[in-house]
Amino acid sequence: MIEVLFFTVAVLIAAYLLAPAFQSLQLPEADPRDALEAAGDAALRALHDLDLDWQTGKLSESDYRAARALLEAEASEVFRQLAGPGARQ
Repeated sequence: MIEVLFFTVAVLIAAYLLAPAFQSLQLPEADPRDALEAAGDAALRALHDLDLDWQTGKLSESDYRAARALLEAEASEVFRQLAGPGARQ
C-alpha cells in the first residue's frame, strides 16, 4: 500500500515538474517599427562617430564628405519610413 502511495506522489511530482515542457511558448509579435527605430538610432550614432573621426583627423576631407553623404542618405531613408503611413504619435 505504501508503495502505491509513493508511486502516486512521484508521478504527480514528475507531472508538475514536466508540465512547462509540454506547454506551447507564445512569443510576442515583433513590431517592424522597432527595427526601423533601431536603424535610425544606429544611423545617428554612425554620423556622430564619423564627425568625431573627422574632428580628430582620422579622415580626410574628401573621405569625410563622401561617407557623410552616404550616412545621411541612409538616415533620411529610415526616418522617411518612420514618418510614413502608420507613424506612432
